[in-house]
Amino acid sequence: MATITQWQILKTLTKHKQGTQKIRESLANVGINLTLRSVQRNLEKLSQTFQITSDELNPAGWKWADDCELLDLPLMDTSTALTLRMAEQYLVEMMPKGCVDTLQPYMRHAHKLLDEASDLGIGEWPHHIARISRQQQLITPLIKADVLDEVFQAVLEKKQLAVHYQGLSDEEPVKRELHPLGLVFDSGVIYLVATVWNYHDVRQFALHRMVEARMLDTRATRDESFCLDKYIAEGNFDFPRTGGLIGIRLLVNDWLARHLEERKLSEDQSITKMKDGFLVEASVMDTVQLQWWLLGQGTKVEVLDPPSLRQSLRKTIEKLHATYGDDK
Repeated sequence: MATITQWQILKTLTKHKQGTQKIRESLANVGINLTLRSVQRNLEKLSQTFQITSDELNPAGWKWADDCELLDLPLMDTSTALTLRMAEQYLVEMMPKGCVDTLQPYMRHAHKLLDEASDLGIGEWPHHIARISRQQQLITPLIKADVLDEVFQAVLEKKQLAVHYQGLSDEEPVKRELHPLGLVFDSGVIYLVATVWNYHDVRQFALHRMVEARMLDTRATRDESFCLDKYIAEGNFDFPRTGGLIGIRLLVNDWLARHLEERKLSEDQSITKMKDGFLVEASVMDTVQLQWWLLGQGTKVEVLDPPSLRQSLRKTIEKLHATYGDDK
């Protein structure tokens, strides 16, 4: 049976190799003081019972085996297994690779536990739910695996990132040094929010446009007052037209009025029955997405105000008429 000291050694180990000196320091932090030779002897003894491996170097590095079972897996209940299963289905793409690798034994055990509980409602739950998007489905752009790993790690460790980035208007990749601020996931596309070189303006970089990425040893410089949620809420991912709120007045048909009662344009939205339809009034951000949405409604909506938005839509419609008005 393992001693308390040996259990503590096992708790110190991870799926990543650690030298005996680092293990010794971790033990000292919890009040267990051993010599390097004593740490080595305990590890060698534990390796006869537990799935821990050494790289056989001098000094040796130790870690849990890649395919090992975790000591606390039998304690996992079906609710925890379901939570892990749902995290695997919907959240894994947002996690650094190191975190995903660490979770793999738990994921495997969660699958096994839910398979065994298939006669119970909770075991079948993952097969009874789905997440969809009613936007036009586009194929998700490919991101190089090494780029993804380097970017995630740079965000995690708050380190600078050297990239070769090819924007849509770039003929060739451009080298930049970025200071990461956060990651945003949008319908299969991942954006790094960052500042460039020593500039302070915040910009967005799509990971699939990064030809190369390498995390630097230098710590990233960032404004500690920056808040990613606030940055998004201010409409920075919405392609602003004028960059501010506008009051809109729309004349809509019965179907769209009922739809907007369920899914409001804004908290201050109001809908009034009119002789020839319904008047919708709301305060919204003036964005390209707003125009796309209005155009997508076709004849179900007419923009009454503001005049600038109405005029912008009229110009677009006139161009469409020029394109589709006559058979060619």
